[in-house]
Amino acid sequence: MAAAPRSRSSTFTPSEQWLLMTATILVCGFLGYVVYDAIMATASELLQRLLVISPLLLVVVVHWLSTGSTLNFPMPGSEPGAIHRAGGSPWGVASVLLLLFFLICYQPSFHDLIF
Repeated sequence: MAAAPRSRSSTFTPSEQWLLMTATILVCGFLGYVVYDAIMATASELLQRLLVISPLLLVVVVHWLSTGSTLNFPMPGSEPGAIHRAGGSPWGVASVLLLLFFLICYQPSFHDLIF
């Protein structure tokens, strides 16, 4: 008579189960951190570009809201009496914001130069 094949069920002891679960959690945590780091690096680059462009977008939106419903971008000097009218020019505001951006970016070198 042939012996019936035994089915071997692999059971882990509680300490082996704990070790396997801990290793799985550590590997998943490390992979999650790598993916999170890549996503955050990409998001920070996009937000940095948005922060650089946002003053210009703000100037365009304020200009659009002040002129009415039509979207009109006059260039400086396109109207003969435009410079003598009351009110500020959006180009002047944009240049002041650009100057502030330049001063903020190079603040450490200006600080070393002065002090």
